[in-house]
Amino acid sequence: MKKQYMFILLIISLLYLIFLVLDDKYDEYRVYRYTESINETNILLQKKIDLTQDILKNRETKAYKNKILKSQQWMRNPGERVVFLIEEEKYNKYTQVQSESPSRIEAPQSLLDEKSLIESMSIYQKWMYFIFGKDTR
Repeated sequence: MKKQYMFILLIISLLYLIFLVLDDKYDEYRVYRYTESINETNILLQKKIDLTQDILKNRETKAYKNKILKSQQWMRNPGERVVFLIEEEKYNKYTQVQSESPSRIEAPQSLLDEKSLIESMSIYQKWMYFIFGKDTR
């Protein structure tokens, strides 16, 4: 009977040792996965840091500053001319002098009707009317 108890005790101790080994392996696996995720995050962050450093280096150049000053603040270098490339139709539309004189524009039927008053005005006259409140027809 004593041998049976001893055998059961050995089996229990063996199972406990197996449990401890598996638990240790699982903890090791968790630590390994955690370090791998940290390494991947570090690699991604390093790529982002390198990219932003390249962008900052680009923004420190004279060419970039010159581009920004020209595009946003309308500055030019000495002796430089600005050329706008647009379609010929748009150029003609905005540079063509209107053949009709302001006296030929017909007044609306009812001057009290503001909608018809505004519809009869040119763009310039509308701006003057809305900003200054003057009817320049």
